[in-house]
Amino acid sequence: MDFVQQYLQSERLLGLSAGIIGLLSIITGVYFYANKPQFKVFAIAMLVLGLLEAGVFITGYFLVNNQKTVDQKVAQYQDNKDSYLQSDLVMVNKNLNAFFTLKLIYALAFITLAIVLSKVALKPLYFGIFTAVMIHLALAIVIDTFGERYTKLYKANIENAQHVL
Repeated sequence: MDFVQQYLQSERLLGLSAGIIGLLSIITGVYFYANKPQFKVFAIAMLVLGLLEAGVFITGYFLVNNQKTVDQKVAQYQDNKDSYLQSDLVMVNKNLNAFFTLKLIYALAFITLAIVLSKVALKPLYFGIFTAVMIHLALAIVIDTFGERYTKLYKANIENAQHVL
């Protein structure tokens, strides 16, 4: 049971981490907007992306994936371990595929934007937006890498627990 609760808590912390990165993006945007007028577009892009990120992930942390949900899932595990592990293994495999797909999309978008920024003479508007998006893509890859790592560990724990049952 410990591994189920540990995975669910790590899942919550990843969402909170993404929310905190959103808040840091907002702070960065406000700083650049107030102190560096030449980076106004970048500042606004950081503010908008940060607001979206913080709004989605912090809301998810407190309202959707809260402690009550974790406790319910742990109770489901305790009631019927075999059924829970089988269904969770299917979900974990889907999540691992999703992590791979998302990281691939983020990386391709990041590389595309990096090439565009280095090869095309862009207006400051696009340069600021693309730079902010690249920062968020890089951070999304980092967060998803941690999520993938926790998910792989959880999958191994599920497989070990199924052999014990």
